[in-house]
Amino acid sequence: MTVTRHAERPAGHRCVPLLHEPDLGHYPEFAAFLADTFDLRTDPFRAPAVVAVDGRLYELTFTGRSGRPFPAGLEVGAIVEGLEPLDADQADRDLLELMGWLADGAGPPWSAQGVRDTAAIFKVAAARARP
Repeated sequence: MTVTRHAERPAGHRCVPLLHEPDLGHYPEFAAFLADTFDLRTDPFRAPAVVAVDGRLYELTFTGRSGRPFPAGLEVGAIVEGLEPLDADQADRDLLELMGWLADGAGPPWSAQGVRDTAAIFKVAAARARP
């Protein structure tokens, strides 16, 4: 799977919340990677970022907290057409890929392999269900 940047949420689509990390302050490498990747230092008020995992779209919403560097938090949602149901199993696999992409972007000691290994240790279904 590959994670790529996408322009914006297409018209006629909705966002289904998947993950909320309210305090990236625990992981400053992740916050720095997101700020650099999405140019948040110069334009923090832009629309949510959209990324694609093998063509499926996900929205990244960055949140702030008083007294904390931006982004202070991250919300990830699946972008689904109209009222179509969310394929939860696919979304879980894609979320695992997104977390790996973030880990690789944050750099050592973080890595996508570490995310996969941790998911396997905790028996996360998406870690076993790789096509």
